[in-house]
Amino acid sequence: MNAHRKTILGIAALLASVSGGAACAADATWESKVVKLVAANYTYPRSAVVRQEQGRAVVKIVIAPSGKPVSVELIQSSGSQILDREAVRIPLKVAAYPAPPGGTNTTVSVPINWRIS
Repeated sequence: MNAHRKTILGIAALLASVSGGAACAADATWESKVVKLVAANYTYPRSAVVRQEQGRAVVKIVIAPSGKPVSVELIQSSGSQILDREAVRIPLKVAAYPAPPGGTNTTVSVPINWRIS
């Protein structure tokens, strides 16, 4: 079966961990919103599909008190340069995240999984 007919599974499990200085319950709610925004902007690069590239990348997103993404850094490679580049681009597609609890820059680590079935 060719790559065009295969079902592309989005983010198999998109989890995040937050480090910052706010209460856990507020962090969990905020974190969930951040994860949903990243997932809503998820894309699987066509060139990676054609090459059958799969993997898991982890990105660290720093979000300002205004909700703007300050920086995105690849902290774990998927093993594919194409997927790694896309992992860094995805969080930057979000114009603004919800303001982080605590009113300070907050860091979120988000794993992004690509699987072709």
